Amino acid sequence: MKHKIYKYVLSLLRRVAKLIQIGNPAGRAPSLLNEPLNMQQLEVQAPLPKSMAVWQLPNTLCSGLYGGVVINAQNQVYDRFLIYPWGKELHPCLTFPYLGNKKLDIQKAVFLITVATKANYYHWIADLLPRLLLVQKCGLADFHERSFILHQPERCYEHDTLRLLEIAEEKVIRLQTFETIAVKDLVIADYLHSRDGQHFPAWKKELLNEFKAKVLGPESKKGDRKIYLLRGKQRTRKLLGEERLVHMLQELGFEIMDPQQLSLLEQMHILSQAAVVVALHGAALTNIIFCKEGTLIVELRSSHKPPEYYSEIAKTYQLQFETISLKPERVLEPRHLANEQDLHLSEKSLETLLSTLQMYEVQHQY
Repeated sequence: MKHKIYKYVLSLLRRVAKLIQIGNPAGRAPSLLNEPLNMQQLEVQAPLPKSMAVWQLPNTLCSGLYGGVVINAQNQVYDRFLIYPWGKELHPCLTFPYLGNKKLDIQKAVFLITVATKANYYHWIADLLPRLLLVQKCGLADFHERSFILHQPERCYEHDTLRLLEIAEEKVIRLQTFETIAVKDLVIADYLHSRDGQHFPAWKKELLNEFKAKVLGPESKKGDRKIYLLRGKQRTRKLLGEERLVHMLQELGFEIMDPQQLSLLEQMHILSQAAVVVALHGAALTNIIFCKEGTLIVELRSSHKPPEYYSEIAKTYQLQFETISLKPERVLEPRHLANEQDLHLSEKSLETLLSTLQMYEVQHQY
């Protein structure tokens, strides 16, 4: 019911925005453009599905509204760069009477805002980084001379990533929600969201593997470290009884790692040497992207509506993936709320985990 009311309000606002939109040079909300117009598709030196491309556009206005918006000189917004849960035709750039304050006029930029990436390590590594690597694969002679428009808030792992890609901090511009930037020459990659239960694309794996090889150098033949990724004092989805689990795993020779205390390079290095990784469902499991084929991944997760992000990554990366189901503190039906509940570590789940680890050790004798 709430969604219906929200959509109705947005549809009313759109009528107003068609007449007046403050902050838009045209004075009114843009129209939705389904087909590419005045866009040059750049050649990418990487295998890509037909749904993905990198584009170069002249004379655009970039907005920070929900996931990022690109408006052309004819006051048209590009459909292929939009994402909105209640329908693209109700995106805030089309329905809000206020677009935002112009922050800057710049000559050349790469635009990389995506709604799910803000302060989320998984979406930064799995969604935004591959798109940035795609742009890099276009072989633009002026790649490092361009500005890079990113979202607020910023995180340490974002700085680490950009440093590893040799992108200077002074070239990064952070765009707030109600801000716009006019760009003469814009480069942008299509947005393909990594969704729950969908296959993690092979093209992303290839790009991320190249990034890993460039950063870490030649891969050693065998990883032998046993790693537990600490959940710690997170605001949501805490592991109730984690201290006991940590003690048990330490006795089994596990190293206890707190990803929040490590740089991106340190996380990549540690996970690339792992034989076994145990972790509670959460962004830290994104790091299995840096594991070798055959690494055992054990995800501790809710028995109620568990997401499949990491099982899909494991399939693409040919990792051995096991799950241990834990009882949530509360059973809630909306998936996003169900996934935020604290989880109980029971005797049975501990026994199942121990059995899984012992079986793997017997099979591999590491």
